[in-house]
Amino acid sequence: MLGLDEQTLKTRSLARNEALFRQGDKVAAIYFVEAGRLRLERRTFDGRLLILGITPSGRFFVEAALFADIFDCDAVATEPSRVRIYPKQAVSKALRTDPANAMSFLTLMAHQVIELRQRLEVMKVRSAKERVLVYLDLNSEPDGRTVNLRSQLQDIASELGLRREAFYRSRILLKRSVAV
Repeated sequence: MLGLDEQTLKTRSLARNEALFRQGDKVAAIYFVEAGRLRLERRTFDGRLLILGITPSGRFFVEAALFADIFDCDAVATEPSRVRIYPKQAVSKALRTDPANAMSFLTLMAHQVIELRQRLEVMKVRSAKERVLVYLDLNSEPDGRTVNLRSQLQDIASELGLRREAFYRSRILLKRSVAV
């Protein structure tokens, strides 16, 4: 991927809740999640944990960091995980020298912008119950009835900007109303 020889790239295994990097660490690489899931998180001034996003296996992770000097959040494995390490300098060179790699990377970034816009759409919904419904709708399979949850429920709650209790209450209300 990205024109780099994957056989020469290093991998790193992470235990559940192990950090890949911490806020303030120097950016030396981007990562491809080969197995498991990684969560981007940041603590607020009052100590609350904000989940910025969760990346499942089979996807690149923290690509925007190519254009940063330091990480602005923590990356933590939500389950035993393995990442392939793509050195920042090598990726930057591949993107500068190969238009096909640059277009592939640009496509990836465009899809992320679309996903972020969807997350913003969800966050603008005031009602917790309706926010959960919008999330489920955006993440439903083509049949419109099946949703493959990509994360633990408490992480989804945080990603939706809801306290765990409000998220669970909304799920119960939706089940009772047969909306879910």
